[in-house]
Amino acid sequence: MGLRKISDLKPVFSGDNVTEWQSPSGTRYRYERDRSAVGQEMGPGTEAYDWHVLAKNDLTHAKRKVFELINEDEL
Repeated sequence: MGLRKISDLKPVFSGDNVTEWQSPSGTRYRYERDRSAVGQEMGPGTEAYDWHVLAKNDLTHAKRKVFELINEDEL
């Protein structure tokens, strides 16, 4: 089950340089400002991520990328 709108995406953790979200199926997504990338967890609880470099390094673009990844993965 994907997300209908980007506003449905709420962070489960937010720090100075890191923000994390969790999809409805439990996959975690992590934005690291220093990397300018969003990571998609490779397996539940592994803390190993498949990284996707962002065109623009800001939270808005990171959130859009996470929304896109969740909907690709869960639809």
